[in-house]
Amino acid sequence: MPELPEVETIRQQLIKKIKGKKIKKVEVKLARMINVPALEFERLVRGTEIKDIRRRAKLLIIDLSNDWSIVIHLKLTGQLIYDGREGIGKPHIIYTFEDGHELKHYDFRLFGWAKLIKTNEIEKFLEKENYGPEPLDKNFTLEVFKNLLKQKPRAKIKPLLMDQTFIAGVGNVYAQEACFYARVLPTRIVATLTDKEIRDLYKGLIEILKSSTARRGSSVDTYVDISGEQGGYVPYLKVYGRAGEKCVRGDGGIIKQIKLGGRGTCYCPVCQK
Repeated sequence: MPELPEVETIRQQLIKKIKGKKIKKVEVKLARMINVPALEFERLVRGTEIKDIRRRAKLLIIDLSNDWSIVIHLKLTGQLIYDGREGIGKPHIIYTFEDGHELKHYDFRLFGWAKLIKTNEIEKFLEKENYGPEPLDKNFTLEVFKNLLKQKPRAKIKPLLMDQTFIAGVGNVYAQEACFYARVLPTRIVATLTDKEIRDLYKGLIEILKSSTARRGSSVDTYVDISGEQGGYVPYLKVYGRAGEKCVRGDGGIIKQIKLGGRGTCYCPVCQK
C-alpha cells in the first residue's frame, strides 16, 4: 500500500504536471470506484480547472475550480499514471486535459476509490476519519509524540505506529524501519520504552519518511510514480522484505519475520531489544 512518502511523491508530481490545467473530459470505466453515478461524476468534473492537489494521511485531494474536490485513496494496488507507461490491468478512470494529456487511475485489486466531495465539506469528511497528526508537520514535535505514546501505554509499538488515528500516513514498511532505527522490537509495549528509545523512534521516523520521499518512495509491491517509474528507496530499507538476510549492522543477526497485527513484520533479534 502506498504510504506517506509514496502519496506525497505523487502529490508533488501532480502539482507540477496538472495544477492549473482544465479537464476536457472524464471517462469512468468502473462505477464502483466512485461515490456518485458515473454520469454525475463526469458532468461535475468535466470543464473544471485543477486548483490544487493536497495530501492528508494516505489520501490525495484534488481541488477543482467549481468548489468540488476529488478525494483519492489508492489503498493496496492503486496507481495514477500521467502519460507514462500503462499501469497494471485496465484504467478505471481516465481524465483527459485540454492539452491532450491524460491521467489514468488503475487499481487491479479494486480496494481503492475516488470520491467527489464538496470542497467546503472536506474537513468534515477528514474529521470523521479521525486521522492523527502528520509526522512531517512542523508542529509534530518530540513532545507531541511523547504525549501521544502516554495515551497508549499498553499498545505494541509497531502496530501503534501504523494506526492512522495515532499518526497519519505511516504503514507497514516505515513502521518496521523506524523500529529498526531505534533498535526496538516491534512487539515492545509502549510503557517499557526508555526516553532514549522514544527519541530515537521519533528521529528515525522523521528521517526515514523524509529520505524516502526524497527518493520517490518505496516500490515494494505495485507502487509506481505518475510516470510509471518505481521509487528509489528500496535499497535503503534495512529490514522490510529482508527476512533471512544478515543484519546491515554486522552484528551477526539474521533478519526474522513474524506476524504482528496480521501483517508480516521483520526485525533483527540481535540489535532490536
